[in-house]
Amino acid sequence: MKVSDLLDAETILLDPVSSDKNGLIREMIGLLADKDRLRSPKKALADVLEREKEKGTGLEHGVAVPHCRSEGAEKLVSAFALARAGIDFGAADGEPSRFIFLLISPKNATTVHVQALATMARVLKQREVQEKLLEAKGPFDVEKTLLEAKS
Repeated sequence: MKVSDLLDAETILLDPVSSDKNGLIREMIGLLADKDRLRSPKKALADVLEREKEKGTGLEHGVAVPHCRSEGAEKLVSAFALARAGIDFGAADGEPSRFIFLLISPKNATTVHVQALATMARVLKQREVQEKLLEAKGPFDVEKTLLEAKS
C-alpha cells in the first residue's frame, strides 16, 4: 500500500485547535465529515473513541495512529494532523504525539486496515520525514513530504 492511497491535502490538519486526544480526534472526524468522506461521522467518532479506550494508539517517537473499523465508513478513509505542540496519546516512551494519522475502515476491511496502519507507521517514524513535516507551511507541503517518503 502506498501513502498516495491514503492521504490528500484536503484531509490534512496543521496545528489543530485541540490540545487533548479526544478533542483532536473529534476535530479530525469533523474534517472528514466536512469533506463528505464518512457515511456516519457520529458512528465513526464513537467507534474511534471506544477503540482508544480499549488500548491507546500512541506509538514511540511522537507518532499516534488512532483507528477503528466502523460502519460509519463505506471505504477506507484517513486524515493526518500535525500537532507541533504535541498531544498526549499515551505513548510507551512518554513523548507527546505530533504526527497523528487517523484511519477508519469499513467493518470487513481487516487486511487493508492493517496494511494502511503499517505503511503510515513506517513513514511517520522516519526522522527525516518528521523534520520535513515540522517545517511544513501548509497541507500541500505535508502531502508532498509524505508522498515522497519511503514506505
